Amino acid sequence: MKWKTKWMTAIILTIGVIGVAKLEEAGLVKKPVTQYVTTGKDFIVLKKWVASLIGDEKKDTIAVTGVQADEVPFASYESMQPYEDGVIVSYKQPMTVQARGDGLVVFTGSTRQSGKTVTVLYDDGDEVTYGFVGSISKLPYTTVKKGDTLALMNEETMYLQVKREGITLDPSMLATYFSEPADAN
Repeated sequence: MKWKTKWMTAIILTIGVIGVAKLEEAGLVKKPVTQYVTTGKDFIVLKKWVASLIGDEKKDTIAVTGVQADEVPFASYESMQPYEDGVIVSYKQPMTVQARGDGLVVFTGSTRQSGKTVTVLYDDGDEVTYGFVGSISKLPYTTVKKGDTLALMNEETMYLQVKREGITLDPSMLATYFSEPADAN
């Protein structure tokens, strides 16, 4: 009986998603539902909703004074070459790949295009893919905070790709993107 319920639920959900997409195409639904789902904004909204139910962890921090320099780790590259939809960046030595801000790890694994890969959907809507990493430190669908270690580089090169609002940024813009602190984007 359980398998019938699961299949019926899956079929109803699939028909619902396709139906809403068709209604949106016909102009009967005014909100861009398909864009909302395909850009990953649904993950951000769900994450913020769950965080509001649990309580905001930022209230538990203690304020201290002092000058803190914003270090931008990806700004000190030696060369940057366009590759596929992103860039291949080379560094003098391997380093840790750290989160640029708060977000959600949406993919960890291996792809043909970028080898071992970690993709993070940040709370500001940017989806950043870090490829050709040596070892991955986070599991899929785990939240990350700014500065958390996502992966460790195995070699001196890494693949980087950024999607903003579901659109891949031009490789020529990535040098500027990674040279600025995450809060400036």
